Amino acid sequence: MAEGPDPVVADLEQEVTCGICHDRYQEPKLLPCCHYYCKQCILTLSSHYRPNQPFPCPDCRDPTLLPDNNPDRLPTAFFINRMKALHSRMEKAHGKLETTCEMCPGGKATAFCRQCVQFMCEKCVESHQRMKLFATHIVSTLDELKQGGVKELTFENPPPPKCEDHEEPKKIFCFDCNKLICRDCIVIEHAGHNYEFVKKAAPATRKKLTEHLSPLKNLLPDLSTAVNQVKGTKQKIQAQKELTKRQVNAKFQELHDILDQCKIRVLRESSALADSKMEKLTVQEKGLDLSLGTAQSLIDFVERTLENASDEELITMQEQVVSRIDAEVVKRGKEAANPDPVEKDDFEVEIFVCEDLKKLCVKNVFVYDGTKVDLTKCTVEGDGAKNAEIDKPACFSINTYQPRQCSSKIKVTLKSLVDESSQQLQAVPVRGGVYSVEYTPKVRGRHHLLISVDDQPIPGSPFSVFIKIPPTKLDKPVRVIRGINNPRYMAFNSSEELIVTDYSGYILVFDKKGKQIRSISKSKHGFGGIYGVAVDKEDNIYVCDSGKHCVYKFNKRGDLLKRFGTNGSGPKELNYPRGIAVAGDQVFVCDRYNHRVQVLTTELEPVKQIGSKGSGNGHFNLPHDVAVDNEQMVYVTDYCNNRVQVLTMDGRFIRSIGKKGNGQGDLSRPFGVCVTGFVYVADYGNECVSVFTKDGQFVTSFGNGHITDPYGVAVDSDGFVYVCSVGSVVIF
Repeated sequence: MAEGPDPVVADLEQEVTCGICHDRYQEPKLLPCCHYYCKQCILTLSSHYRPNQPFPCPDCRDPTLLPDNNPDRLPTAFFINRMKALHSRMEKAHGKLETTCEMCPGGKATAFCRQCVQFMCEKCVESHQRMKLFATHIVSTLDELKQGGVKELTFENPPPPKCEDHEEPKKIFCFDCNKLICRDCIVIEHAGHNYEFVKKAAPATRKKLTEHLSPLKNLLPDLSTAVNQVKGTKQKIQAQKELTKRQVNAKFQELHDILDQCKIRVLRESSALADSKMEKLTVQEKGLDLSLGTAQSLIDFVERTLENASDEELITMQEQVVSRIDAEVVKRGKEAANPDPVEKDDFEVEIFVCEDLKKLCVKNVFVYDGTKVDLTKCTVEGDGAKNAEIDKPACFSINTYQPRQCSSKIKVTLKSLVDESSQQLQAVPVRGGVYSVEYTPKVRGRHHLLISVDDQPIPGSPFSVFIKIPPTKLDKPVRVIRGINNPRYMAFNSSEELIVTDYSGYILVFDKKGKQIRSISKSKHGFGGIYGVAVDKEDNIYVCDSGKHCVYKFNKRGDLLKRFGTNGSGPKELNYPRGIAVAGDQVFVCDRYNHRVQVLTTELEPVKQIGSKGSGNGHFNLPHDVAVDNEQMVYVTDYCNNRVQVLTMDGRFIRSIGKKGNGQGDLSRPFGVCVTGFVYVADYGNECVSVFTKDGQFVTSFGNGHITDPYGVAVDSDGFVYVCSVGSVVIF
């Protein structure tokens, strides 16, 4: 069985690792809040803010002002340097680093002298122990070091540092200047100052720090109690939430069952009443149809006789015809004098439900007395009038503030702006002046909700409603845009036009129906191989050209405004850039073979670089695409590390999404990424689109069998997902 990592070495590894660059500390500096980072990391962090403007500590978020914009003015965290030395010795003791004798050339170390603080070979140990000067020194073998841990490797405090000006030990502390000085400094720069030897001043300093630390320690029990109380309260609330959920579900299931029974009864009664009325009206209809046919037949006979009969024939039959006509006039005149249906088109059904729903139950009969509704007072309430989910019931209410005796004609229409289909919704009265509308949308995307009272639109109509579709229902394509040779990445402008990069050398622009309306061609600009595309708030277009190792900026008409980058690894150089995203006034570019993300201004001036090659947090191995969400979080597809990394705008690692594989939640060579309410990842190796929540939870995947070699992925304002496949853009 293989040995696990030594916990002592692991703890020291964490202690000597910078929280910003995730590497060993280099020139560690201490911030006023007592957190420490590399000097260069602090300088980089402060460069994101204006001069003399405080920047937040990455750990505690306390504002920090860098003196004169110079990290050298901050105190050095000397103890971290000592911890680095101790960590290095621990790695040697555990065999993680090559251990050679530090007292002679070429020997392999087998022991360690705690007083000399040196590793020694067997021969040097023998010589060391024979000398009277070193007889009291404690020499431990490497195995003893492993077992004894840090205590075996600890050593006395280091000698005092030397003065940079006088080469003398700095054994004195100047209280006026708050710095270490040497004896010569007293005479020259610090004459008349208040000073004391370090050995005499240190005990008082230790006592002072201990006294100041005591009140803070005394707060720990109270803080711990407060934390436990908050956690306990959260647990109780969560438990109560679950209990309430069960109780509500049980109660409403009971009400639902009662309503189902009531519905069956009411439908049965109303159906019986309607059928009775319909039967009487059917008898009346048949009689009237017969009368109408008889009268029309007699009219036709008389008109043909008048037209074709001779005078003799006409005179002969006149008495019979006149008698028949007079009889029909009398008979049909009585029927025509009473044309009303034998039944009216309204009928009363009394609805009785359980006591819990009594307030919602009313008679289904209203009598209109001519009272008018004040349209200016009409309101619409409920989420169903703004948002809904496809195939899921939604509801809202309309309040007309009308008198109880007033019956208004309410018309509600849900019209899709995607396919222009419409659906008539029923407004059910629930109490005086208030109507309930329940519907189940069938078409996703943007809709208009048109509401009128007595044929007059109410204020706010049409209302804007967005019908979303959960990612779990994105199983089959709804449309395909064909005729694109090698589509790579996509973006939408403010007019909802789709911009697609074709690796063959074109930037293609399509309207909402998938018709190409314009393009930016290779022949005009000499593209080498274009990939990523992004659009800023002014509809300027940014494109990555991997073949030419550069980024282009065009205006919305396609005129070239600016170009950035040449082949290389410097601050103004790129190496096969792929994905690109625009957030505010910053442009993020996946610098693929430099294994980093370059940050530019919208004028394509370099600002900073994020990341370097590796597999750890904040490191990349061929980043392919980048997206920024509305919370200013940066998402980068880490192609060879089979994951998506989530970072802050300044490059601080937050979390990782996905892992290598082909199971649920696994990614294999991810290419494109798009972030809306969910994170959509073009999973190139698994030939699908994987969907995650923003906190990294796997939701679903779709597209298998419908897309090939997926590159870019984008989502329009109607919630349709566009995926670049071989030879086409597939829309789900």
